[in-house]
Amino acid sequence: MSTLQSAETVREPATPAPARLYYGWVVLAVCVTVIGFISPVIPSFSLFYVAVLKEFNWNRGSMALAMSIHLVLTGAASPIAGWLIDRFEPRRVMPFGALIAGVALMWLSRATTLWEFYFAFGVMAAIGSALLHIVPLTTIVSNWFVVNRGIAIGLVTAGSGAGQLLLLPLIEYLIHRIGWRHTYFLLGATIMVIPAALILAFLYRRPEDRGLSAQEETGLRSKHASTKSTNRRQKDLIILDQSWATTDWTIRKAIRRFRFWAIAVVLAMFGAGFFITSVHLVAYLLDKGYSSILAASVVGLQGFVTIIGTIAGGTLSDRIGREKTLAVSILLFILCIVLLNISGVVLSPVLVYTFAVLYGMGYGMAQPALMASAADLFEGNHFGSILGILILGAFAGGAIGTWLGGYFFDVTHEYQINFLVAAGTMFISAALIWIARPGRVRIVRTRTAH
Repeated sequence: MSTLQSAETVREPATPAPARLYYGWVVLAVCVTVIGFISPVIPSFSLFYVAVLKEFNWNRGSMALAMSIHLVLTGAASPIAGWLIDRFEPRRVMPFGALIAGVALMWLSRATTLWEFYFAFGVMAAIGSALLHIVPLTTIVSNWFVVNRGIAIGLVTAGSGAGQLLLLPLIEYLIHRIGWRHTYFLLGATIMVIPAALILAFLYRRPEDRGLSAQEETGLRSKHASTKSTNRRQKDLIILDQSWATTDWTIRKAIRRFRFWAIAVVLAMFGAGFFITSVHLVAYLLDKGYSSILAASVVGLQGFVTIIGTIAGGTLSDRIGREKTLAVSILLFILCIVLLNISGVVLSPVLVYTFAVLYGMGYGMAQPALMASAADLFEGNHFGSILGILILGAFAGGAIGTWLGGYFFDVTHEYQINFLVAAGTMFISAALIWIARPGRVRIVRTRTAH
């Protein structure tokens, strides 16, 4: 039985049940921890990159190809990861992801040839990471949370940023202290043990798997349910499109609907706009005369603010809706583009740091709003598979955006075209979310119960 169907039939018990912790919060804590451990795998590559090149004197492009393979296969594996989570319990799927990723990184500690980096990092680590990352985790928390779905997804996304913030400096320190080989071995062993142990002990796909109901999340009641005097704020799930909400969505059904393609384009456009800007940000600042220290601090500040933005965006999307939250984040992004252009004409660290704060906030706010929009539209037993395909589109958009950014600069030797295209793609994302309108299917409203 789906979450929606359960919400439509629940009734207030004659005697209120004693308050207890909803198990979904335990599931959420595990998901946040898991993504915190696996998320540094991609950004840490740049830290290992320098040390590995120094030892082997390989061509930079040849070494970087390992990352390209990793990104492509992570995107390609996302639909498969979603399908596996839909079909099997997380405890039967995700520990294999930890095992594969852990073995891959431990293999790298012994690697001596490029093909080992291509296969271990490019192929194995990508497949393992996909089984532990945003698609399976978003699917699981979406099953457990309805009225707090936005904040739950926001916290998972924030866990990714927090993991990078905490672990990347430690990885850099270990590389200098014990060498890149021992560091890769420790990272692989940690990923193999800790996430797998937490998943096996605590992670369940749905509330029904523990004999629970999503109704227990916050005392959820549909607008048809009877209520008792509680003298507290009550969150109500309002179904606006009964036909859509009760559909058992599959990939075949979803791809026949315009809303699916609207969300797919939203994610692809957002990914393209973000990568057009972010990949070339440091190069732009250096070209304009800013110091490398300032450029690095801007990237660090942006990453920190992104953590705050994801939590704020998740909370806001639960209160004012996914569409409005994404619109606010896009407005912040476009304002950032303006500030970045001005800071290239008038050298001002204040403008650059203001850009970093607004950029991190806007990007962070958008992520939970986008993921929750997909969940609101296609909630059900096959959501993981559907989300995996949507995320594949986001990876494709990011890959195209990265290439376009370099191409435009090679042609014009300036970044103005990059910024205009980035702002345009983001604007299209904001416009299309209002066409998809997840808020016309189901919304959550908060009121004071009497």
